[in-house]
Amino acid sequence: MACAREVLLNAVRACTRTESAKGITWRVLLNVQRRKSELEKGYFLVLSSHRKIRGEKEGKKRSRAFPPGFSIPLAEYRAQRVYPLKLNMYVGNSGDGDGTPLNGAVNSELRWSSGALEIRETTTAGKHAVATAEIHPGDILLVEPPLAGCLLPEFYGTHCQHCYARLRAPVGCPNCSCVAFCGKKCREIAMATYHKYECKVLALLIGSGMSVLSMVALRMVTQEGPRKCLKIYEELKKNDVERVAMLLAATSTTTPTATPDTHDMKSPASSKSAKRRIRRRKLKESRREEIKKTLMEEKGTKESREGDDESVDVAPYNLVTHADKRTSRDFLQRSLMAAFLLKCLQRVGFFANPTPDDENRGMHRTRGSYTNIGNFGEFAEVPGVEEITVAALLLRNLQLLQFNAHEFFETRMSAEHRFHGSRPVYLGVAIYPSVARFNHDCYPAVTRYFIGRHIVIRAIRGLRPGDVIAENYGPIFTKRTLAERQRTLTGRYWFQCTCKACQEDWPCFENLTNDSVKLRCPTVGCGGLHLRSWQGKPIKCPDCQKKICLEDRLACLRECEALYERGLASMENERVDEAIETLCDALKRFHQVAYPPHRDTHLAEIALSSCLADYGNTWRLAAL
Repeated sequence: MACAREVLLNAVRACTRTESAKGITWRVLLNVQRRKSELEKGYFLVLSSHRKIRGEKEGKKRSRAFPPGFSIPLAEYRAQRVYPLKLNMYVGNSGDGDGTPLNGAVNSELRWSSGALEIRETTTAGKHAVATAEIHPGDILLVEPPLAGCLLPEFYGTHCQHCYARLRAPVGCPNCSCVAFCGKKCREIAMATYHKYECKVLALLIGSGMSVLSMVALRMVTQEGPRKCLKIYEELKKNDVERVAMLLAATSTTTPTATPDTHDMKSPASSKSAKRRIRRRKLKESRREEIKKTLMEEKGTKESREGDDESVDVAPYNLVTHADKRTSRDFLQRSLMAAFLLKCLQRVGFFANPTPDDENRGMHRTRGSYTNIGNFGEFAEVPGVEEITVAALLLRNLQLLQFNAHEFFETRMSAEHRFHGSRPVYLGVAIYPSVARFNHDCYPAVTRYFIGRHIVIRAIRGLRPGDVIAENYGPIFTKRTLAERQRTLTGRYWFQCTCKACQEDWPCFENLTNDSVKLRCPTVGCGGLHLRSWQGKPIKCPDCQKKICLEDRLACLRECEALYERGLASMENERVDEAIETLCDALKRFHQVAYPPHRDTHLAEIALSSCLADYGNTWRLAAL
């Protein structure tokens, strides 16, 4: 009671300080269910009183205005601070709440991305994003909602379980006191999908000590339901079978047709090598027949489901898992986790006809030993086909999340200044299938932030057609040495980075200067680079073999350095839009005439990332 009254008093004080009731901020308690009715009554009492003071009608609902061209639904957009987006962030409005990313047409293959990029595949880099048009600093390349995501348990009481928004007037779960939602809409979506299963075992999942990646693997299953999970697994199996069939067909075309070996027909006492050849030929033929039979069965199954209108997208499940590189110990640990999650699903009614376990089948303990009433000597039945299929999908999820998940965050700001002391606070983990295609670079070309549940990818330096669009997985060259970066990437992501920063061993920020920059050759089409220590005389470019003068390049570089200072001054005065415009212009010019490393440029790119993050989810502490 006392706590509820204190919250209401704080709400009244907030109404007197602000111009609208949106200044009321609720401090969420984990036992929100117990005080829900009292808090809601008090909230609407304060809200109606505040509207009467302002002369508003009590029944009128206030809505938050979106920036021009912004079309993400209100439930999806929960940023603490909203500023007009003067940069061309979104164009068009589909009417269904899906905004189309700026900077060109929408990519036909990647629904959430700009037409300025595409996904290519090579044997060395795998699938990765490549620029198909000129990209400038500040351009938005991708806006995507998560396939699945989970909050960290320590934020269950401050953020919505479904949309990750900071809670203001929370709505509790009717069955548990562990989670809260920002509104009835989010609660209805969660209760209709994943939370109706997770609610019953959420305390067990948290107490087990399992990682948040395991929670996301479970969420990928519970939010789809058993029927759709089976369809996803069928599609994945069919794709695997087709790939194997194509591989076998390719090998059969290159291998000459087998003919009877005369040595095999001489006598029963043929050589052992001849018998092995015969067995291998028969094994290959039987495998081909088995593959053909499986394909026919899959085709018949697909035709039999002709009236089914529910489609599934298996592209996210084809992300890299590195299953061929995993050890038996790794598979054992992930299989045990998949078995544990399967047991939880069996207990919460996920399956229509779950296999009864020891407890449900009448097992009881007598004198220190277990005895089965129904069938002596058997301790548990083997899970059914449906349960094994879901367990296999869980195991696949646990593997792909290791390399493809992203941490989502909100930017915490101090009360004194927007940028002094600001830092990202990681709230949880989610998987964004399109963003997962972006490869790593120790000198990233993009930055990311979050608006509600959506991830936004924006360029922080210019890119030309054909350039790789890379993000950063954590180890960045300005903060960590080459040895540290390689050790982290090899241990965490299982690859050796070969980016320019690693090949040329760029120095960390402490040892970085402006003198190590290189100037680009002014000849069109030439990729020659020249040191800044130019003496003012024409020189011969070793690449294009032409005499060039770098005076214009040096003058442009000095202008960029002056613009950097102006942009940082705008940040100091908290003029965010002005700082973004200035820094984007300076960075665009720099990459046209010069090539890093360059201390002021990297400082400007970090500053631009901070300014762009101000458009995302932020939380500013109230001044005392």
